[in-house]
Amino acid sequence: MSTQSTTKPLSSVRRDDVQPICPHCEAELSEIHTRKINRGPFGIGRGFVFFCPHCRKVLGQGTQWYPFPG
Repeated sequence: MSTQSTTKPLSSVRRDDVQPICPHCEAELSEIHTRKINRGPFGIGRGFVFFCPHCRKVLGQGTQWYPFPG
């Protein structure tokens, strides 16, 4: 049994003609809000939470944002 995949790698396509939709409230997203949060023990480190500007539900989190807006 082979461990190599025979499928094509996923490609990224830039689409400026469509707006993403929030998976929670289904509003079109022309922007995504971010908030810096402390991570790790004793608040060491930094991370970011990304959330919908309409319903404020979390869309994801990350440990870096370059460049960070503001």
